[in-house]
Formats: sequence, C-alpha cells, structure tokens
Amino acid sequence: MSTIKQSLLQAVNKLKKTSESPWLDAEVLLAYALKINKTKLYARSEKVLTKNKYQSFQRLIARRLKNEPVAYITHHKEFFGLDFYVDKNVLIPRPETELLIEETLKQSSINKKRLTIVDVGTGSGCIAISIAKNISHFLTTKIYATDISKRALQIARKNAKRHKVFSKIKFLYGNLLKPLPISLFKKKQNFIIVANLPYLTTREWQKTTPEIKKYEPRFALDGGKNGLFYFEELFQQIRSNKFVLNSLKFVTLEIGAKQGPKIKKLTKKYFPKSTFIIKKDLAELDRTAVVDL
Repeated sequence: MSTIKQSLLQAVNKLKKTSESPWLDAEVLLAYALKINKTKLYARSEKVLTKNKYQSFQRLIARRLKNEPVAYITHHKEFFGLDFYVDKNVLIPRPETELLIEETLKQSSINKKRLTIVDVGTGSGCIAISIAKNISHFLTTKIYATDISKRALQIARKNAKRHKVFSKIKFLYGNLLKPLPISLFKKKQNFIIVANLPYLTTREWQKTTPEIKKYEPRFALDGGKNGLFYFEELFQQIRSNKFVLNSLKFVTLEIGAKQGPKIKKLTKKYFPKSTFIIKKDLAELDRTAVVDL
C-alpha cells in the first residue's frame, strides 16, 4: 500500500488534468479522508494508509476528476473566517463576497439605532451569519434572511446553529422581500438590504466551467438575458413597499465586473435621488455596489 506522501503525489498527477489547484485539492481531500488537518499530513507523510483509507481517498479523487467541487465533496467551505456546511443545493461562498460583508458592516455602524438588516437570497446563510458574528451592536440589531429554496434555508439554519447565531436570525421562505412580516413595518426601523443575487447573463452561465455549470445551482447564478432580472425585481419590491422605502438607508449588492454602469442606470430608474458607489475587489474589478437612499 502507499504512504501518505506517495498517495498525495499520485493524486496530484491525476488532478493536473482537471484542476487548477491539484496540490491543494489533493491535500484537502486526503486530510478529509483521514479525518486529520492538513498539517498532520506532512508530519505523518511516511505512514502507510490502510486499505480502507486508501480506497476512500481514491473515491474522493474520482469525484474530483469529474469536476465536482471540493467544497461539495467535503461539505466544508471557509468564508469570512468561519466554516460553512455546503452542498449542491447552495452556491459555494466566494472570497470576493467578503467585500459585501465588510461594506454592510461599515454601513451598519452608521445606522446603529433600530437597525434591521435583510439578507435576500441567503443560500448557505454565509452573509447573514458573518454579519451576525461580526456586527458591533449585535444585541440591538434584527437580522432577516430570505430564500426561495426550502433546502437552502435548511442549510442556512444548520450553519446558524453551528455558529451560535440561530436565535439572532429569522430565516424566511419566499421571494426577496415578500416574506418579511407585516409587523416588522409597524415600528420605525433603519433598514439595510444586502444581496448577492444571480448576476451572470444566461450566456455567461452557459460558458462557465463544468465545475460550476454541472454542480452549482443555476438559480443562484443565472440572472437572465442581461443579468439584471433579480436586481430589477428587488428594486420593484422596494419601491412598491412604502414602509421599506421610507426606512431604507442602504442597499449593498454584489455585481459582475462589467455591470456597474447597467446597475447604476437601473438604480437611477427606480431611485432617482439615490447615491451610487462602486467598490472594487482585490483584483481591482467592480464587485460591490452601495446604494444610499
């Protein structure tokens, strides 16, 4: 049988065909198969794998060779310093989405009194949970998270329990703002909406890698012909709800790298007096739009 070191090298050679990060993938999958952390792989590099562990590792590699994302294989994805459970029912959190959290936390520090944050299209719950774990005025802030997928909400609740913020976040089934309770609008609130909505055009989605197209949920990625379908629906819901419109302070959106001008035009269509700011990610690409109403 093979040692840990030999098994890693064999896996890396196989994964070079399909993965952009064969070493990292092999390390993560072997550590997962052995139920140890990556550091211990090298401390025990000459240890011989048992037949069962070796076969288990080979099954994981076989799944990765079919382009299945490592996060779905292991059901783990780190985001904003937290570990989230993920599976094929939710989008895998991306590092660039952390900018959305940072901007929302920044805006929340300006509007501390009677603050309500609504995460629409919550998916794994990574945005709402990261905000709940890091917001400075935790006890006085209400957080709601909505999604049209019941399975996604189950996963979000599971993650909220894992990170001990389940009692702080109300998870609601429905489309964007529609499931918010009427009672929420009877008291004066300062609202912040945060949204990582599907923003790829249908053509862009069709051209994504097999890893994305074959495994990640299309409804979490495909934003329609021009990529703006869900943004417009959200803006329509905001404008048609006078309670939200009167209390809304900011909308923080993740956007595509080339969507800034289109999103700005759409924003001005619905909210002519709003201020629109684009924030760039670490790659200097447009990534977050902050709409000040």
